[in-house]
Amino acid sequence: MKKAITFITAAALSLSVTASLPATAAESDYLLHSTFEDGKDQWTGRGSASVKVVSEISRSGEKSLMTTGREADWNGATMPLGSEFKAGQSYAFSAYVMTEDTESPVTFYLTLQYKDGDTTVYPKIAEVTAEKGKWAHLENNDFTIPSEATDIQLYVETDESKCNFYVDEVVGAKSGTDISEPPAAVKMNKGDINYDGAIDAFDVVLARKGIIDGITDKRTLKAADADSNNVFEVADLVLISEFCMGKIKEFPVVEPVVIPGQVKYTMEELTEKTQNELVNNEPNDSHQEKPGVKYGTIVKKTYFSKKANKNKPYNILLPADYDESKEYPVLYVLHGFFENEDRMITKGNGVMYTRQIIGNAIAAGEAKDMIVVFPLIFTSATKESATGFGDSASVEGYNNFVDDIVDSLMPHIEENYSVKTGRDYTAVTGFSMGGMESLQIGMKYGDKFGYVGAICPAPGGQGAWKWNSEEETPHLVFITGGTSDDVVGLNTPQGYHDNFTKNGVPHVWHVVQGGHHGDDSIHSSLYCYVRAVFQATD
Repeated sequence: MKKAITFITAAALSLSVTASLPATAAESDYLLHSTFEDGKDQWTGRGSASVKVVSEISRSGEKSLMTTGREADWNGATMPLGSEFKAGQSYAFSAYVMTEDTESPVTFYLTLQYKDGDTTVYPKIAEVTAEKGKWAHLENNDFTIPSEATDIQLYVETDESKCNFYVDEVVGAKSGTDISEPPAAVKMNKGDINYDGAIDAFDVVLARKGIIDGITDKRTLKAADADSNNVFEVADLVLISEFCMGKIKEFPVVEPVVIPGQVKYTMEELTEKTQNELVNNEPNDSHQEKPGVKYGTIVKKTYFSKKANKNKPYNILLPADYDESKEYPVLYVLHGFFENEDRMITKGNGVMYTRQIIGNAIAAGEAKDMIVVFPLIFTSATKESATGFGDSASVEGYNNFVDDIVDSLMPHIEENYSVKTGRDYTAVTGFSMGGMESLQIGMKYGDKFGYVGAICPAPGGQGAWKWNSEEETPHLVFITGGTSDDVVGLNTPQGYHDNFTKNGVPHVWHVVQGGHHGDDSIHSSLYCYVRAVFQATD
């Protein structure tokens, strides 16, 4: 018999229990404090580097930021400094770093990056030498940001070494602020809500208060969830009370109850999960058709485009054993300039393995069953195809698809195929020009697309690079760039990445080392993206 689950209401969860580790006296004065307990904040990889939050290794709390994939000493971890940090004013900075390098001590720098007109400048804030496995402290209590500085970023790098390293407890504050030494790393134990190393009456009191007022701190919630079913409820209070009275010696593990449509991951959580699971190159066997695995069927059809005032072609990949009595989420995949509906599914620079990559992901239980649509995105009532990058009518033909997908293609797909409708079940991604259009579609129709991707996106995208409400904000934004892209370069997709970063929008930044403007970047991106879409809700 399954245990009944009682869910705390959203209204209750908006209240807070202050049962987490106590803040230091000066912490309220911090302008920046990255502990990585709730994710990466706005930290991203610099250059070739990738960053992810890891558990069990930390200077304080339970987590830290790990930096890997560094091909040069300046590759590291970076974040933009917000408007709280003013050019011409002085600040105190502090950060802890630890290396995995076993050969020799590593010199770390905490560095500022800023623009002075057209010139980028990189003054060093602090320097420290670290030995393997030992946390070292980067600190400067009085650093002045130059008065001419714009587009200011903070980053951690090394001198000569390309080692993997960890960062934790990054603080920025006004000059003269007492930045207290952070408390020692804490191991989370179920039931120990106040993190004092014991499960006792104080934890019972906090659990009772949490039932009444709600708990919003994620670390506290994790400790209070005694039965590990991802929900804090009255049953957890009972278990903690029984543990304190000696009635039980350990907490049970209860299988979570899944409610259809319930939010499974927030945007921040799904972004972090996806970022941490990225691969540079998809496994070779993802291209192979394996014995016992059924793969989808590709069908070529047409739909009537109101914008073009004519029928336009598309390919559709129906899942294996497509069943009209079931409903499937839909992923739209867009091609690039001068390409057509075949490019992303049957005809690439070489062999396209889209069908196999998606089929193997579904068969392995790593992706949801889905319908995938590959349309001709060029949409013009006067031109049959694009004639040049500089031709305004050609560019307009691609831009028209931003509305055409919503006005004509989606209604056609929903009428003719068994699909789940709504943003929770609708995704879009695209390559090159299609990547730029995908971002534009996501920006304009965030209420209709819950997942937005872009692979080596072309320049020209415009917008606020944020959404006006939670209801319009996608569950996931996913941008891929290749370091060997000789068409749009890495700098163009990185520009979109920077736009979202500046606006505080969580998103996946996927850099394919050695990735070109073609099949290798596409395959790598699709391999990761199909495993992430349609995962935010149950």
